[in-house]
Amino acid sequence: MSNKVRFGLIGAGSVAKVHAKALHNLEDGQLVSISTRNKRKGEFFVKEFNCDYYTDYRELLEKSDIDVVCVTLPSGLHADIGIEAAKFGKHVVVEKPIDITLKKADALINECERQHVQLSVIFQRRFSDAIIKLKKSIEKDNFGQLNFGAAHTKWYRSQDYFNDSNWHGTWQLDGGGALINQSIHYVDLLRYTMGEIDEVFAFSATRTHDIEVEDILTGTVKFKNGALGLIEANTAAYPGLYTRLDVYGEKGLVVIVDEKIDTWKTDQYTFERKESEKQISGQSSPEIDYYLHQRQLKNIIESILENKKPMVTGIDARNTLSVVLALYESSRTKRPQKVDII
Repeated sequence: MSNKVRFGLIGAGSVAKVHAKALHNLEDGQLVSISTRNKRKGEFFVKEFNCDYYTDYRELLEKSDIDVVCVTLPSGLHADIGIEAAKFGKHVVVEKPIDITLKKADALINECERQHVQLSVIFQRRFSDAIIKLKKSIEKDNFGQLNFGAAHTKWYRSQDYFNDSNWHGTWQLDGGGALINQSIHYVDLLRYTMGEIDEVFAFSATRTHDIEVEDILTGTVKFKNGALGLIEANTAAYPGLYTRLDVYGEKGLVVIVDEKIDTWKTDQYTFERKESEKQISGQSSPEIDYYLHQRQLKNIIESILENKKPMVTGIDARNTLSVVLALYESSRTKRPQKVDII
């Protein structure tokens, strides 16, 4: 391995640009190649990021000067491509979700273990200052027994968002709608802060979009530690609001809105964000800032160089997917569902 960890990207959509920008600004990382069948997009990456591009991703996998492959294709292709990358001895990074079924997620995890390569999944919101502070405070027992947690995604997506893609809003490649595509970030943060979820019950509906999947899902959850909680996944909240995480314990509470601390109340410390500092997000055509991806990719690079586990492992992402799939199954069966956690 050179003095830089060298990356290849498979996929050239909007999130691939985020990965490329993040890597461009990392001292220990370098984007070497990208694979896309779209010549225009490939030439853009070559010009913008000074990398090679291939129309066949297998040519990229065969390159000896690539250490890590980032898979930024539609969700239902993540495991298949990740498994091929692992067989070529590449470390694997996939965008969220890890895939759309537990069977495929487990196959990817097992193959990476077999090939002795690292696997990480992008849940960049774990790397925000607010979540880092909250996680450390929980680990120090500053909130005591945790009693309630809630994850809200109150966004809006226009019909054009779905019409302009051949995979968004489909069961086959997206795996679902508002829950698995948008809200999964905050489902992951709910697990990360509150602990594993044991059981869920959910309702879902398609209210404002011409798509085959849900644009609203609401769920109640029971955590393994006895706490209760709520999940809202919503891309029909016109014109769009925010994401929000609530954590309530016996010694205090925290509300985080759009990765910033909105309210923090304990006996030792109280903070409330001013109304003038609050901004409305959740617009129909969101632009993803690369700085949290950059933090996570930096953690992945350090993990590879130091031969240690990344902050977000394949099993972490697999267990978040398991919560999502249990919510979908509950909404279909109208029955509570246990969550398959490993």
